[in-house]
Amino acid sequence: MKQTYAPVGIFFAMLLATMSLKGCYTVDAGVVGVKTQWGKIVGGPVQPGLTWVNPVGGDLVKYDCREQRLDLQMDTYTKDVQTATMNITVTYSIDRSKVAELHSEYGRAYSERIITPTVVGITKDVIGQWEADKLINGREQATKEIREQVSGRLAETPVRLGMVVISNIDYSDVFEKAIEAKQVAMQRAIEAQNRTRQIEEEARQKVISAKAEAESMQIRGDALKANPALVPLEAVQKWDGKAPSTLVVGGDASALLQSK
Repeated sequence: MKQTYAPVGIFFAMLLATMSLKGCYTVDAGVVGVKTQWGKIVGGPVQPGLTWVNPVGGDLVKYDCREQRLDLQMDTYTKDVQTATMNITVTYSIDRSKVAELHSEYGRAYSERIITPTVVGITKDVIGQWEADKLINGREQATKEIREQVSGRLAETPVRLGMVVISNIDYSDVFEKAIEAKQVAMQRAIEAQNRTRQIEEEARQKVISAKAEAESMQIRGDALKANPALVPLEAVQKWDGKAPSTLVVGGDASALLQSK
């Protein structure tokens, strides 16, 4: 009888050891596990390290709580009904203390059930409030609005939002050409305005210069009328020291003509 039951005992011992090993799990750093038994959560969150789960109907679902990245591409419409294809990137993480809640309400596909629809829906709402040409220069403000709204919505879930980046916005070729032509026209208009200001300034300077010259001549004329002797005096001041080639003497006036 002992020989009959010995192989059976060894078999069950080996089976028990195999099942025990099968129930051993390792939880890596940055990851939190959720134990389930026949689909029902049992116990609290499983922290990094070695743990054991009943292999009969038991399982360990692991959730990475480190920051993760999600890249999305979507088509949306602006306020002026222009089609815009957008590339948007978000980073997010899971609240470690709410992993069991996340598993219970959303499961492994939480990203597709929470994050993606939230980001897409809010992005379309925000972009729909912008005109296409203004969105080109207002991308930073639009991104800020999207992040604030997405963050507020996800705050009601175990997911926490990191950053939001709109990496690209593409419009139709026709619209992009129209925008380019508008920008060129605006630049030319600015250049024309600057040129007009320059011409006006140059004209103003000429008026000021002419006015100053006229006033100078008026002052000199008034001075000569008051003192006729200023004419020969100025000639003497301009004399270079050479003997004059001609000396003209008049009745009441004389002048020195300098030799050339």
